[in-house]
Amino acid sequence: MKKGLCLTVCFLITGSILPGLADTAFAFDGISRSFLKAGSLLAAVLGIVGISIAGFLAGKSYDSYTGWERFTHGAGQFFNREPFQKDSPTYEKTDQHERLHHVDNLIARIKSFAMLMAPPPGGGEPKWSPDMGVEALPEPLKTYYLKDTAAYSQTLKALQLMQKQKEDWSKWETQFAIADYWSKAFGSLFEAAILYPEDPKGSPEEWDFRFIHRKSPLRFKSPAHASKLIKKITHTFGATLVGVTKLNPDWVYQGHLRGVGTGDYEVPKHWEYAIVFATPHEWDMFYSNAVYGTSFDAYSRERIIGTRLENFIQQLGYPARAHVPPMHYDLITPPIAVDAGLGEQGRMGMLITPELGANARLAVVTTNIPMEVDKPIDFGVKEFCKKCKICAERCVTGAISHADEPNIEFGYKRWRIKCELCFQVWCSMATSEPGRGCRVCLAVCPYSRKNNWLHTLSRHIDSRDPTGISSSMLLWMQKKIFKYPEARDFMPPPEGSNATYHKPPDWLVTEEWFDVDKTW
Repeated sequence: MKKGLCLTVCFLITGSILPGLADTAFAFDGISRSFLKAGSLLAAVLGIVGISIAGFLAGKSYDSYTGWERFTHGAGQFFNREPFQKDSPTYEKTDQHERLHHVDNLIARIKSFAMLMAPPPGGGEPKWSPDMGVEALPEPLKTYYLKDTAAYSQTLKALQLMQKQKEDWSKWETQFAIADYWSKAFGSLFEAAILYPEDPKGSPEEWDFRFIHRKSPLRFKSPAHASKLIKKITHTFGATLVGVTKLNPDWVYQGHLRGVGTGDYEVPKHWEYAIVFATPHEWDMFYSNAVYGTSFDAYSRERIIGTRLENFIQQLGYPARAHVPPMHYDLITPPIAVDAGLGEQGRMGMLITPELGANARLAVVTTNIPMEVDKPIDFGVKEFCKKCKICAERCVTGAISHADEPNIEFGYKRWRIKCELCFQVWCSMATSEPGRGCRVCLAVCPYSRKNNWLHTLSRHIDSRDPTGISSSMLLWMQKKIFKYPEARDFMPPPEGSNATYHKPPDWLVTEEWFDVDKTW
């Protein structure tokens, strides 16, 4: 509307000036030359006006800010979610729902094993070793693995694979040097001494309020104003997608709290709202998973965003705490993002969004600012995942379910991920810390496509087609046109060939830039 008003004003000004210019031309030098002069003046004025309008509009566009991403100020969150909003999330909730325990998190279990198997600082024997058996594990690990003996065996195998992976790294260190160092550059930011937020020290009632200096918080005009401002600020801090929801206590891990330690606890009262935000991996690197990939490029950005947002909210006078995976968090991010309307949870357990597909890493800031919340959306992911199964077909160890219908876990319906088998792949790829991982399921997901015209067309047609015919046709094209390596090919030799989903970008290929002996 503002652009139309500007154009109208400019043309009215032009229309009032031109008759005077034409009169001057006729009076001065006769009819023939007057037309030429009037035409020249008219062209000049129109040119100046056109350039002025174009310059004005370009100057107002965030795209014209050299060095700034297109996603700044929310331009990347372009999907209109309103037609797909629902009163409840697409996951199904049973009467037996429960809050997850900290030990249900794979990363937490692996960290516990690492601490148990490490020699004490002063020297001596580790607290636990595999030959001591599951009975010698401390609680709650002991109870967890006594209930799931298969998971215990799979974890021990993963730990063995991790040791072999470290020993074998010398075979791949030169070939994947750039990818390794690039990942390490981002991973270094997760050292508390280098980049805040450092892990909490003390209870949430202390830590989450530490930067509050105001006697009373700044009062927003309305919850809608609060939500809109917080989203704008989060976008300027670097987030691509942002949503707001009331925090479901079931999504807060039980059994361990940063700054407090182990033990059950009540969800802090000021963790009332969750601001959840997403950023993508660098796209070309993302498509070249597994061996050229990393999660830390996106997570390091999340950590910076979370730091800034936590500090900003506390400066306003409200408590805030940043929760940034893979290590610095107290809650489960994908279902919170589902609640906030950013997307739906896919077969592989990760969030799938309209804009980024599965290329969306998440973080959360909890606070008690009264905000207008977003509604969850249903744009067809669950039904598509029932048909697709590409992520399950390309999973090396079968960690992703092939079942037609979701399972029930903790009282909620979702496809179950066998985390221990997933971790075995992490510990088998030709990668090193902190690049260790796989991420093939995210890269091969049909939703994870760059935003070209075909992807845009598919997004709008499929999400509005109640028959499911369009998704079946699109899936058929996906499987026939796109080439997928066989699942085992992603493994290092001799089992596989260090395959990648797409060719790696040239800036990650060591032999492209360095004088090295290529033996691969």
